[in-house]
Amino acid sequence: MTKLTATYFFLFLLCSATAQKQANTWYFGNKVGLDFNQTPPTPLYNSVQKSEEGNTVISDRNGKLLFYTNGLGLLNRKHQPMKNGNGLMGDLSSTDNDIIIPAPGNDSIYYLFTIGAAFQPTKGFRYNIINIRGDSGYGEVISKNIILENAGFEKLSAVKHCNKTDVWVTIHKWDTDEYQTYLVTASGVNPTPMISHTGLFITGIQDNTIGTLKFSIDGKKLVAVHSYQNNMIELMQFDNTTGQITSPIVFQPEVPSPLLTVTGVYGAEFSPDGNLLYVSDNYSADDPGLLYQFDISSNNAATILASRQVISNSSPWFLGNLQIGPDLKIYMAMLGDSSLSVIENPNVYGPGCNFMYNKIFLGLNGSDAVRFGLPNFIQSYFDIASNPYDFTRSGNCTDLDVAFSINRLTGIDSVKWNFGDGQQSVLLAPVNHYSAPGYYTVKLVIYKVDCSGLNDTVSRKIWVAGSSGFLGIDTGSCSLATLQIGVDDIEAANYLWNTGAVTNKINSNVAGLYWLRIEQNGCSITDSINISLKPNPVINIGRDTTVCINKSIVLNAASISADAYLWNTGETSSGIRVNMPGLYYVTVTKNSCVASDTLIVTWGDCEAFFPTAFTPDNNGLNDYFGAASGFTAGDFFMEVFDRWGNMVFISGNINKKWDGNYKGKPMPNGVYSWIMHYTNTRGIKRYMQGTVLLIR
Repeated sequence: MTKLTATYFFLFLLCSATAQKQANTWYFGNKVGLDFNQTPPTPLYNSVQKSEEGNTVISDRNGKLLFYTNGLGLLNRKHQPMKNGNGLMGDLSSTDNDIIIPAPGNDSIYYLFTIGAAFQPTKGFRYNIINIRGDSGYGEVISKNIILENAGFEKLSAVKHCNKTDVWVTIHKWDTDEYQTYLVTASGVNPTPMISHTGLFITGIQDNTIGTLKFSIDGKKLVAVHSYQNNMIELMQFDNTTGQITSPIVFQPEVPSPLLTVTGVYGAEFSPDGNLLYVSDNYSADDPGLLYQFDISSNNAATILASRQVISNSSPWFLGNLQIGPDLKIYMAMLGDSSLSVIENPNVYGPGCNFMYNKIFLGLNGSDAVRFGLPNFIQSYFDIASNPYDFTRSGNCTDLDVAFSINRLTGIDSVKWNFGDGQQSVLLAPVNHYSAPGYYTVKLVIYKVDCSGLNDTVSRKIWVAGSSGFLGIDTGSCSLATLQIGVDDIEAANYLWNTGAVTNKINSNVAGLYWLRIEQNGCSITDSINISLKPNPVINIGRDTTVCINKSIVLNAASISADAYLWNTGETSSGIRVNMPGLYYVTVTKNSCVASDTLIVTWGDCEAFFPTAFTPDNNGLNDYFGAASGFTAGDFFMEVFDRWGNMVFISGNINKKWDGNYKGKPMPNGVYSWIMHYTNTRGIKRYMQGTVLLIR
């Protein structure tokens, strides 16, 4: 493979590597947080969980919240309890408490490690397995409280392996000088740790375990601060290829007092370049908390101690943890404060580090918004050189000429692109011409020169839109409450509507102009659509009415000019004729809008009506002779005679009709005469006579 040329090296200098965003959302303290997706970071007040000391939170690769926890219960991105996420065995009183590790090579599985606290019932180092796709994408704990070490508590930190994919998770074992470092790979959590001995035994009262454990962001150094009776700092070298801890040196910012009743040293953080170390110290209940800075570049205890700088004298607060942020500034918590303090230039030795006391106000959730803790992250998230290899495309999503760039060029020997349309390239920043719009799976193979000796393959589906009219033409709706606009979900896309919605589709409940901006793997595109309200047709087929079987009526929907009519009888004309009672309704359509109306038809005040023929062949049609339906009468009497005057049927019941038989025998075809008298509903006596034709 060809080596990087001077041209490529120059390109690297010009390239702005994008940071990982999994640590862009913070929650901590008394239900407060910070959003690092904004510059400067903005306060968050939507947390529903308190954390006294350790806590952890994770976002996706775009910086959107996934879930967070104080070590006892998991909350999803809706700030609601995650399914099966209760009963975790961290502890609110544990310095580091917990940390979240995404499973290498898997975008669904996350590991949550928890560790117990001194003098608390919950002790031990455990992990939990979370499937973020469970519970409809809000996450589900699928395995819980798996024990790794019974005698571990308070100290917990993580950093990426040299291969930038796997993750090392380190703890300190109580009553020993032993550090245990566990490797998380695509195969899961290796339960057999790499064990390192430093010669410094942490024993005595359990409060001596208090204090943080922290990796430098490049994964080369590790610091442990041991509180109370020890009140010392243990600085070590870390081999992120083997997981081995070596070359420990110990120093004390000041000599511990036998009467020490507060923590002493508690929090620590490395400068981004790894040359400086910041440590928070609470020496007594009366003295102020002190923030120290040490130059650790010499790796000599005496030289380091001689470099000590007091960066902050923060009376009356007890100083808590320190944590580097995505902006590479260092943030410090102080117990009971309403604000966070910030080290603006942490790579600068001495006062030039620019410590800003109470820089970010968080007191809207109360004056004690800040407690001891800040979120615990994989420290490599803040090291650009540790970012997983990735690529983006730039320009507009409609461009057929698509420019690609790699997020960082360190550690690359050479590359090979496959653009998903049959074309390939070995350039670091190629431009590919697509002949047609569509979705293309682009693959980038990176031949690395790091410790792993492996190649990385990154695959992303990109969208070449072709045109910006993805929302369609302006339209109207008969009911804005039911009108949905938008696009089918596009892989790896972010959406922003002018309404503030961030979904691919919305229901537009107000007429007006709507626009949607889509960002997908580096490109952006915007389209708009105007929604108007179309009037619904107005239909009225009249009031409920009556009908007689021999006097049909017309139901008419032609009061409006419609595009289509549909009656429940199946007829599609504007009006229908009916002679039977029932429920009748019609649906009319005009300009795609729909309206309907209904009426009820009942029998009216009908006189008797007799058919002139019947066919008693048992086919269900005209099988009987008598008064038709809908006729109501009293004192009813009817007789039927053959042509010789013989009576063949008699009835005093209006519902009893002649079946064409006499004494059980069928009567022949022919004309039969009948007479009938009855009293109608108005009390008037009626007499009728006539003939009927029997047809077989």
